[in-house]
Amino acid sequence: MSSENMDEKKQTTPRATPQISEIESRDIPTAVESWRLAFENDPLRRYMLDGKKPSRSWQFVEDLYMQWFLTVWRRRKIILTVEHGQSYVIATTPEIREPTTIIDRILDWTIVAMTWTWGLLRSAELRKRRKEVLQKITSATERVYGDRVKSMVHIDGLATSPQSQGRGYAGALLDAVTAKADAGSRATYLESSNVANTGFYESHGFRTIEEIQCGDDNPAWKEPPVVVKLMVREHNES
Repeated sequence: MSSENMDEKKQTTPRATPQISEIESRDIPTAVESWRLAFENDPLRRYMLDGKKPSRSWQFVEDLYMQWFLTVWRRRKIILTVEHGQSYVIATTPEIREPTTIIDRILDWTIVAMTWTWGLLRSAELRKRRKEVLQKITSATERVYGDRVKSMVHIDGLATSPQSQGRGYAGALLDAVTAKADAGSRATYLESSNVANTGFYESHGFRTIEEIQCGDDNPAWKEPPVVVKLMVREHNES
């Protein structure tokens, strides 16, 4: 989900313009750590972990999983970064939704296999929650966007490590992706699982068009339902 501790805080000194580049292999370990720290208190992540802090063994496996995902996605998605993984954004454009080579297909298969294997490590309850979240987001996406979604740009993830927040990195990365979308006359959409980030996304042209709740009908979840916002930014022709 696109939900992280945003870095749009008030500054007393002028910001330097963030230097954005495509992520490199050497940046991936730092990017994984940034993701973990940024999403540490994300409401949807808490729901998926039943409000518990992951064990060291679980975190180790999850980090390996994320490193492989980013390694594969470098071939097919837009992954831009500032400070070599301290802040980064992942986006999917219509041109790169489908595999184009045999290698891409093999790598996609490895992700499917790893996801299935990792699922076996989860309890039945956590597998149930993952299925619930995916089904609700997929259903809402199909209902709201319909076939139009095939021509839109999707923000798959956006994260900034706590030590790099407050420098405008997340905003610069988001603007870089939406600028690419504007160049192709395409809308950009995302899912945000932290309502505290709504204002940040709105300041970059996104608006909420649908909300779903996760955990609202799960008696095993004792905390309030988690709200996931579907947000869209129409392309800017100016």
